Amino acid sequence: MKKNNIYKYAIAIAIFIVVVLFAFKILFFRLDLTEEKRFSITKASKNILKNIKSPIKVIIYIGEADANIAHLKNGVNDILDEFAAYSESNISYSYVNPADAKDEAERNKNFYRLEDRGLSPITISTRDAGGKVSQTLIFPWADVILDKDTLPVCLMKPTGMKSGEESVNAAIEELEYNLIDAINILNKSSFDKIAFIEGHGELSELETYSISEQLSRYFQIDRGVLADDASIISGYKAIIVAKPTKPFSESDKFIIDQYIMNGGKVVWLLDAINYSTEELSRSGISPVLALDLNLNDMLFRYGARLEAAVVQDMQCLYMPINVATVGEPPVFEQFPYTYSPLLMTSPESPITRNLMNIKADFPSFVQQVSIENGIDMQILLATSGASHVDMAPTNIDLKSMAKIVPEKFVNAQFVPVGVLMSGRFESVFRHRQAPQNLKNLQSRKDNSVKNKMIVVADGDIIRNEIERSKAGQVGIVPLGLDRNTGQSYGNANFIVNAVLSLTDDDSLIALRNRTIKLRMLDKQKITSDRVFWQTINVLLPIIILVIFGAVYITLRRVRYK
Repeated sequence: MKKNNIYKYAIAIAIFIVVVLFAFKILFFRLDLTEEKRFSITKASKNILKNIKSPIKVIIYIGEADANIAHLKNGVNDILDEFAAYSESNISYSYVNPADAKDEAERNKNFYRLEDRGLSPITISTRDAGGKVSQTLIFPWADVILDKDTLPVCLMKPTGMKSGEESVNAAIEELEYNLIDAINILNKSSFDKIAFIEGHGELSELETYSISEQLSRYFQIDRGVLADDASIISGYKAIIVAKPTKPFSESDKFIIDQYIMNGGKVVWLLDAINYSTEELSRSGISPVLALDLNLNDMLFRYGARLEAAVVQDMQCLYMPINVATVGEPPVFEQFPYTYSPLLMTSPESPITRNLMNIKADFPSFVQQVSIENGIDMQILLATSGASHVDMAPTNIDLKSMAKIVPEKFVNAQFVPVGVLMSGRFESVFRHRQAPQNLKNLQSRKDNSVKNKMIVVADGDIIRNEIERSKAGQVGIVPLGLDRNTGQSYGNANFIVNAVLSLTDDDSLIALRNRTIKLRMLDKQKITSDRVFWQTINVLLPIIILVIFGAVYITLRRVRYK
């Protein structure tokens, strides 16, 4: 009888275990009780992880430095553990510290190998209790590996504009986006196409090489003229019009217009003014006239107007300016280069949230035509509260920057330079005939499906500088890099985010909305009250135990007296 009971209990326990395991497999869920949901990932990430075809390995190169780096490593562990849970264990990760080596030569070899791949290190300075400062070189990078393909991911971008805690917090906020973005790219079997439009004096392939290299992670990129084929761009998810200098023909406008009417996305990066760079280089002075691209009627019908103006800003780059008079040896001094403003990015849009300022060059500004046409206009880029606007025709005088009086200079605030427009656009050819030279004409539309486009009143935000050596070699300066200071700005990220957002990848871009509240300790109080809190932490537990023991003994004596 007892044997039968034992068998029954054993079978019941076994069935219970099987049911529990089955329930956990079918009814899989995870609870995140943190206020900002720091251990949760978005629905878009979960969908990408569930569709992983092959196991993915992540190799992390972060070494040991200070408490901030340890916090970053914990954040990496948390997000990758979450990825592994939702990918059915298709994701694994490991750490490789390049500083771990038998000797200095092997350590340097590890460092050089990573740097040769473009994985640049950052230096972490730490101070011990005695005030001694030491520096540690770390590589905040990871390799995401799928089969034979490897994609490096930067886990923390160096910046001198934030403290160590703030830099790590910003890095943790972007971990999910950066890692899931790499996984999504590696997991893709095909890529959508985008195109740079040519034929109107647009930026050359060399001048857009830097951004093309970054966009090629997500898209197949083509370049070409529109010619007379009305359907030539119908197969592209988006087109980029990058700083044209010559007017568009009516047939080109019709092709782009009908492309928009059928849901095509456009990034307009347009200059509204014309000036002479040769005159500026020679004398520092150039007249400014309105630049006629034959696009004003088109943009106006869509709901935007590009104002022919020169926008300056006290929040700008610094440049060496020759202050010597004509005929004397050049004398260069660093002055605020107000014609190259650092545009502020909107914290309200996932396209621009968390981006650094955008480096511009002689921008104009965008105005909304009407609020009654159903087109919503969201400002993405704007100047600061210390701006100056001169309407064309006017003059550019570089030497005047050395004599700026802020009280007299400022005549505008928060001037919109880049906007996102969304709604149902009306065709500029609604009451006009189609050009006769076009072929492959489809049935034309007078109103678009629900669509969106981006208009920026500065074509230079996508242009990378080109270095030419005496030997004739060509070097590409990364987009957004200020060679004068070595500081990088957010131009590249802005363009990539803009194209991704327009091409319906908002789910990934929305990951930039992730905010983790930074709960920093007061360093001054930590230093001044260190002995007090150390004493409390050591003695308080002992005192509590002594009190608890005394009360317990007293109660026992009373009970058994």
